[in-house]
Amino acid sequence: PKEGGEYLVVTKSLKDVMCLYSCGITAIAPISENCFLNESQYERLKKKFKKVIIFFDNDLAGINNMNKFRKTFPNIYPIWIPRKYNAKDISDFYKHYGREKTLNLIEQAKKLIDAEEIRRCTEETSKTIV
Repeated sequence: PKEGGEYLVVTKSLKDVMCLYSCGITAIAPISENCFLNESQYERLKKKFKKVIIFFDNDLAGINNMNKFRKTFPNIYPIWIPRKYNAKDISDFYKHYGREKTLNLIEQAKKLIDAEEIRRCTEETSKTIV
């Protein structure tokens, strides 16, 4: 949406974007997993969305790419589907577990992201006090 919002998920494929949109989550995908947002694109999105989340596959390449982008953009929130679910991405999870469990997983992820935001804010506050 042009007006922005609480969460924006950057994922690796159009299939995952469509799955997330069907669950009420705003999402985008770059051209490829290796071609991420540049700094000016990220800054524009950060002004519109309170939390920018990176959500790539839970395989080694996906985790490595999320770590690389997290170093470039330290305010981004990396998430992935735990391997115990045998789903590499959100569209696989949806296909295996259905809409209700996918919505539950998204709610769990939101709670983790919100808790991480509080932790980061507390950490920043303690740095300014010391």
